[in-house]
Amino acid sequence: MSTTTPKRRRAAGLAATAAAAVGTILVAPTPAQAAWGTTYTLSIQDTYQYPTGTTVQLGHVDGWVQFDDGGNTFRYSLTACQQSSYTPPKVQVAVNAGYVGNTWQQTNLEYLSFPSGCNTITGQDTYTNFWNVEFVLFGDTFTPSHTTVNKNWFATSPY
Repeated sequence: MSTTTPKRRRAAGLAATAAAAVGTILVAPTPAQAAWGTTYTLSIQDTYQYPTGTTVQLGHVDGWVQFDDGGNTFRYSLTACQQSSYTPPKVQVAVNAGYVGNTWQQTNLEYLSFPSGCNTITGQDTYTNFWNVEFVLFGDTFTPSHTTVNKNWFATSPY
């Protein structure tokens, strides 16, 4: 038996130990994701009532929104369907909506455009210290002039 075999094994063992140590240093632990809280179901039906009394359904959105318990992130899934609106559904996502004096304010606006028919969009947004989120559905009709109608759904973060 050769005396070089134990030396090779020791060298291989040291190399393996060194590689494992370097791998441990290079792979830093990732911060834990905050836990997701209760899922809130949302439903918005956008309608318009003509002066004649006839009501038409312009579009609707069904889905859910969920807040993380860290208080900085929310995620959502929305299915929007075009009904009698002349344009496909548009949904505005507004963070920290509310009254300032007598004026309704919305910040951090994001606009979601849906193709014609029924389609689903999912998303996730992160904002520092936000307290609520508002989803606004827009539809269009002619009365006989062009009119944009909107309907909203509002949720306050529990965290």
